[in-house]
Amino acid sequence: MCGVNEPVQRARLVRILHEDPDLAHRLDQREAEIAARQTVGTLEEAAPGPWAPVSLAEGKSLYGGLVLAGLLVRELSVGGGTSAELLGAGDLVLPLDADGTVPFVAPETEWSVLERTRIAWLDAPFGVALRRWPELGAALLERSQRRFTRLALSQAVSQLTRVDERVLIELWHLSERWGRVRPDGVLLPVRLTHRVLGRLVGARRPSVTTAVGSLERRGMLTRLPEGGWVLHGTPPDVLSRVAPSQPWRHRRTGAPGLERVDGKSTNA
Repeated sequence: MCGVNEPVQRARLVRILHEDPDLAHRLDQREAEIAARQTVGTLEEAAPGPWAPVSLAEGKSLYGGLVLAGLLVRELSVGGGTSAELLGAGDLVLPLDADGTVPFVAPETEWSVLERTRIAWLDAPFGVALRRWPELGAALLERSQRRFTRLALSQAVSQLTRVDERVLIELWHLSERWGRVRPDGVLLPVRLTHRVLGRLVGARRPSVTTAVGSLERRGMLTRLPEGGWVLHGTPPDVLSRVAPSQPWRHRRTGAPGLERVDGKSTNA
């Protein structure tokens, strides 16, 4: 294990579908029962604190790590800007060196475990299972697509002008996944510092503090002493304005906002 917090024993095997039965949602009951006995991964348990994924050379985790429980945050920094992404149960984490490309812009990446997290690293035994049940691979692709969609929504939210709208939408967005309905609203039992929340919505910490205070005074949310949140009322109408209907064309002229050019110089 190459994590930078406490040493972790990674020799223990775990049955993937016992921990995450929804991964077999495309299989019938009989095949799912057989697959549950034969689909295994190597378990990692990470304590709160700094962390890093394994490398291919270290663990040969060809198919990445499936988060079984817990909460992590990945922060990417370029220059003076930093963005953040929350990952939890069902998300797939790739090994450190899974991407062999050399980027022109190389961000600094930091991982942190927010609460004790269990990850199943998937290697050759999982590959054998995929040959018999390719539906499992399709399910992992679905998980990846959902993660890409969440990232795209967060990017759109970060472009809204008002920070209080960004904060409120992001909290409602997170509550879709981690929230629980209760009589006084939707409980989001996730402890987020203003620093992390700011990086999720593309705002500075002081602006987030001001926005949270304003939302509290307006009765739209309540911060709990233990660090969670309660969202009151219904999701804001501004959600309908997050995604433009034609993102790649000028609304007046219809000209494309993105197109490929041949790159040939006319000054030769």
